[in-house]
Amino acid sequence: MGLEFPASISDRRFPLDLNHAKSMFVMAPIINPDSASNEKCEADVPNSAARLKAATWLWHPWYAKSWWAGIALYWTGMAATFALPALDAFYASTFAGLLNILFFPPLTLMILGLGFARAWFAWSDWEFVEPTHEQMFPKRSVGGMRDPASDPLDPRSGALHWRRVDGSQ
Repeated sequence: MGLEFPASISDRRFPLDLNHAKSMFVMAPIINPDSASNEKCEADVPNSAARLKAATWLWHPWYAKSWWAGIALYWTGMAATFALPALDAFYASTFAGLLNILFFPPLTLMILGLGFARAWFAWSDWEFVEPTHEQMFPKRSVGGMRDPASDPLDPRSGALHWRRVDGSQ
């Protein structure tokens, strides 16, 4: 059914000789970190401290654990309303609507992630600078658009915007 190749065809990618295969995969020598030949040390590399982990802010604090556990309980109860109609009255109430906002997982992720974002910006090399006047207020054309060629109120746009819908001049 398929293509058959004779065994005499040899391909470098698939060697039949095991000695040849062993010579293809040569490993690099092991570098001893204690040796004096190691030029770089941790003090030379900026931000060589352990990389920040989001789990430190998203899961480890007691309030984060209780918030995630509350989310699991709330949404499990919401799913249980299909089987238990008695819970339906609670989950249809206004208070449950407020809890729905409080226990919305993306909201929790954003609120708990603020601490991680602050620590990450403090750890990284990023710095916030004031934007220049040109960045805050870019030059615009007469009609307020950035490109004068696409502004119907700017005379530099030419006759592009003076055409009629029916195509006549």
